[in-house]
Amino acid sequence: MGRKPTLVQTLLAQAEGHLGNAAATRVHIRVGALSNISPTSLQRHFTTAVAGSSLEGAELVFHVESDPLSPDALSVRVVGVDRFS
Repeated sequence: MGRKPTLVQTLLAQAEGHLGNAAATRVHIRVGALSNISPTSLQRHFTTAVAGSSLEGAELVFHVESDPLSPDALSVRVVGVDRFS
């Protein structure tokens, strides 16, 4: 059996899916209220993982949800990518 991708690998794949061939300026990530994810930790891991890719240098913009009853309360996902014009 193959290994399950890490959260950062999953987010990278999502961001690249939004991006196409352009370079990114910002990656918008929604963090659910019950996801138990630290934006600071995620930033550090993301920065390391994107080195040398079209996402290198992109700013992470966190949209932290506060509603524990939201359908996305447990999720962490890319909700958009801003590209260079």
